[in-house]
Amino acid sequence: MKKLLLIFIAVLALSVISMATVEIEFWHAMGGGHGAALNEIVNSFNEANPDIVVKPIYVGNYGALSQKLLASAESGNLPAISQAYGNWTAKLIPRGVVQELNSFINNPDYGFTPEQWNAIWTPFKKMITWGDTVYAVPFNKSTYVLYYNTDAFELYGLTPPETMEDLFFDAMMLTEDKDGDGEIDQFGMGFRTTIDHFVVFLRANGGKIIEIGPNGEINVTINSPEAREALQFMYDMVHTYKIAYSQGGYLDGPFGDGKIMMFIETIASKPYVDKSSKGKHGWAWAPVPMWKTQAPPFAGTDLIMFSTISEEQKLAAWKFMKFLLSPEIQAYWSVKTGYMPAVKTALETPQWKEYVNQHPDAVVPINQIDKGSVDPNIAEWYEVRTIIGQMVGDVLNNKRTIDEGLAWAEAELKKLIAGE
Repeated sequence: MKKLLLIFIAVLALSVISMATVEIEFWHAMGGGHGAALNEIVNSFNEANPDIVVKPIYVGNYGALSQKLLASAESGNLPAISQAYGNWTAKLIPRGVVQELNSFINNPDYGFTPEQWNAIWTPFKKMITWGDTVYAVPFNKSTYVLYYNTDAFELYGLTPPETMEDLFFDAMMLTEDKDGDGEIDQFGMGFRTTIDHFVVFLRANGGKIIEIGPNGEINVTINSPEAREALQFMYDMVHTYKIAYSQGGYLDGPFGDGKIMMFIETIASKPYVDKSSKGKHGWAWAPVPMWKTQAPPFAGTDLIMFSTISEEQKLAAWKFMKFLLSPEIQAYWSVKTGYMPAVKTALETPQWKEYVNQHPDAVVPINQIDKGSVDPNIAEWYEVRTIIGQMVGDVLNNKRTIDEGLAWAEAELKKLIAGE
């Protein structure tokens, strides 16, 4: 009887613990090594907070996550928190399912201190704010850098390009028909035929795809001299001078194989570049070269909370979101994945300082943060990206001239904005 009583008490205790535990789902698109690092962070939080269980759920790539979020917003089956790009959040806000965070941030008991709020980089704050309302916290943030083959640069006596003129010169010097068969097999530069690479050059040249007016109106500015110059620069390197290789997919493979000596991509590509180059050649990264200005775009998502969960779950989700933004976790996340720390205070942690000691070029993306440019956080941005991506691909693949491409993109964007 005594044994049965002990068993009963143990079962009762477990049921009380389980009743007191708050479970929250966290949907994300972090696979591979990034996903493993995220799981380690979640496990650390769960161990430190036995009354909360964060359940990370890998949904798939960003496209799959976007579709699942939009479908779940309709069905009412949303998680507690999720990764989201700004334009996803902008689409979800009017549906009333995204939790505003001002009331959490400003709460005197569990909100941010002024020091904690000020520690978030200013551009990242801009990306999570609509009007005066904060709807997200920054999560996996990256920026664009120039990857280059250090062995080749040493062999050819070159230094990393600081301007677009330097980039063109270095690409010209590095391009070779190495086996003498009349076909170039080593290109100085590599481009992706996508919006992302075009935007790097467009913003460096002082141009924009659209501009948001003082009353929130969207003005289409793609058909501009700056855009024409940026496209011409890319086109000439690929077709006129044949010193750049272009393709739609990621370029870490051609870079690792020695087909291209330089390419521009986000710092999130670091583990893939490292893997593809290992045992073949050295590599490093440098700032995006200067044109009229330096305005490397930011990439990556934020975390949003959904208003459809219980008040208990909201408090638990907020606690986890704050945990993710702590200096130590941000330093760990950055070292493990290559993403930038979302808070300045992470740079003061022993782990980050030791990492920079061993990898001095880790400061390159950090030094670009104040110069970086952000995407407009409008609901139509995904569709804008699709139109511009098609235009860039058409121009670089000789399906449209530069003037035809810009005129087409301008007309399509105006129809999109008008809701046609």
